[in-house]
Amino acid sequence: MHIHVVGVDHESASLSALASVGPADALAARVMAREPAIAGAVLLSTCNRFELVTDVCDGTDADTVLALVRRELEALCPQVDPLMLAGLSVTSDEAAVRHLFTVGAGLLSAVIGDKQVAGQLRRAYESASERGQCTARLHRLFHSCLHTSRTVASTTSLGAVGRSAAGVGLDLATRGRADLRGTRVLLVGTGSFARVVVAELVSRRAKEIMCWSASGRAPEFAAHHQVRPVPGGSLVAALREAQLVVTCSGNGVVLDEQTVLAARPELAAPAVADFPVVDLSLAGDVAASVAQLPGVRVVSLAEVVAKANGTQAEVIEEAQRVVEHGVREYLAKERSRAADPLVAALRQHVAMLVDAEIARCHAKESEEVAAAVERSLRHAAGALLHTPMVRVSQLVEQGRLEECTEALATLFGIEVEQ
Repeated sequence: MHIHVVGVDHESASLSALASVGPADALAARVMAREPAIAGAVLLSTCNRFELVTDVCDGTDADTVLALVRRELEALCPQVDPLMLAGLSVTSDEAAVRHLFTVGAGLLSAVIGDKQVAGQLRRAYESASERGQCTARLHRLFHSCLHTSRTVASTTSLGAVGRSAAGVGLDLATRGRADLRGTRVLLVGTGSFARVVVAELVSRRAKEIMCWSASGRAPEFAAHHQVRPVPGGSLVAALREAQLVVTCSGNGVVLDEQTVLAARPELAAPAVADFPVVDLSLAGDVAASVAQLPGVRVVSLAEVVAKANGTQAEVIEEAQRVVEHGVREYLAKERSRAADPLVAALRQHVAMLVDAEIARCHAKESEEVAAAVERSLRHAAGALLHTPMVRVSQLVEQGRLEECTEALATLFGIEVEQ
């Protein structure tokens, strides 16, 4: 069995490209149905990451799984962005495990230490588990990954400093003001990251959150979140009401100079206003000319990342050490499981020899003598087996399974299928 992770993230595809696979919730079930060798699959789909974690039988290689995922994505999402498909890549086995642990710790997020990713990973695992899409190996993998994520959060300051991009961006825009009571906020975008932004704004007690979407999804988004939908043609009116704007649509420029000045012409005058705009889109939702307006202060995602990541080099290294320890511990346990068949075969081989000798003793000696011999033989067999069984487990943990298998065959004639 092998672990293969097929996916794409914010570094290899834009947010809009990632958003084009939004309806792909059925991907895990489809690839499992199409390829029986895929025994289990867990889909992690967020605003800046789309990854399918698979447990695959021997004989089906990583490229086969990658090609299958591409085909199924095209079938599920006919409008999928070609850049999304082009960005798909696959990692396998130890590299895949290390990748998942690193993701879970928040070390591959746009803002390193992002507190949202662990919850996203846990929900993805729980969803797959409820659907019966997790193998025993995937259960162990995700349990270990989430345990390591909690260890990073609790034993390093990355857990305390790591924040979502929304939180850091709002801190910069409001100059650290955590309480937004009395503030009307305009949210541009309705993707998965918009949910994070809403949660952050609600926690800061924003007076009202208006939501506008170029795709017209604001009413649908508002049905499930604490926002007031803004009709498609009312962006200018909403800008007039807003005291703070947060954009995360990922669909290219949606807020240009003309639109801003149509709503707030006073922003063109120097030192008249201080209108904060937080642009959390990788592609950039706010035109560069908007940032040149004297009355507008644009906080870009690059600033957010620099602020969050710039002073954390030592903390990041510390978190990476915790992750590496978790990876080594998980891999050692998985390798040791491969020793179970060898240990069982060795134990069975010795037990058969002992049972045969006890049977001969019972046939020749009195019950009292035979009982004493049986006790001695079983005790001696247990003592003799202890060290070989421990050594087999240790060697298999070191990746020497094949050597141990050959040794049992050579020394005892025990054949164990790997």
